[in-house]
Amino acid sequence: MGIRPPLGRYIAQVWQRRSFIWNLSASRAYSRNQGSYLGQAWAVLRPILDAGVYVIIFGFLFHSSAPGIENRAAFIVIGTFTYSLFQTSVMSGLNAIPNNLQLIRSHRFPRAVVPLATVMTEMVMFAPILVAMMVVAMVTGLLPGMGAVVPTWSWLLLPFAAVLLMAFSSGLAMFFSRVGARAPDIANAMPFILTLGRYASGAMFLIPAMVPDSVWFKPLLIHQPVAIYLDLFRAVFGNEELIPMTPLLWLEAIGWAVVVFALGFLYFWRAEETYGRD
Repeated sequence: MGIRPPLGRYIAQVWQRRSFIWNLSASRAYSRNQGSYLGQAWAVLRPILDAGVYVIIFGFLFHSSAPGIENRAAFIVIGTFTYSLFQTSVMSGLNAIPNNLQLIRSHRFPRAVVPLATVMTEMVMFAPILVAMMVVAMVTGLLPGMGAVVPTWSWLLLPFAAVLLMAFSSGLAMFFSRVGARAPDIANAMPFILTLGRYASGAMFLIPAMVPDSVWFKPLLIHQPVAIYLDLFRAVFGNEELIPMTPLLWLEAIGWAVVVFALGFLYFWRAEETYGRD
């Protein structure tokens, strides 16, 4: 916009463009994968294939999810599907400014619209993936040695868990949008960081059971935000006694979402006038 408006006015300007954010994200979600034969089916097939690889390696070959996990396959499926939403949101946010320079330079609007729309796009894409995750999780219950996964009332809370993860991811997306606009090279390093984060967050194994108590930073791994959201999704599914759905888990998820979104928004806003300039 050329100048940075006061924070209160900036928030109001972003809110006024909520319809634009939705329309932009919906159109981009629709156009994704249109150049391939299977089209939108890849939005669901890709995470299913990824989860299948991790299930084979960690669930059947290494049996490494955790002692006491009744359905290793469903545990890994839920973890990898959920982490994929976080990963794609962060990567989209990181590239939001460089990938939208023409839009930024040709229109006047609060630049936070761009990273928010990228995360909203991933959220729209996640809707059918969430349904696929539920179906695949139930199917894993038919595999030999795997506990049953049956729908319960707690599954109605899945959209709320997804919204909290989206808010958290939006905060990080805005943070990395500013970083990516100033240091494009970080886009080459981020996939490695996110791969490390996949393991550090327990996408394939239960941290409390698999990390020894002698590891001094074990509490940090358990309570770091991405691990909290993975546990939240697994707890909502309600098929593992080792991962109960507690008020503390929801409070941690809400707290991380609010704090990270607010800090990411502030960090992005402070460089508002620099986006799109050479």
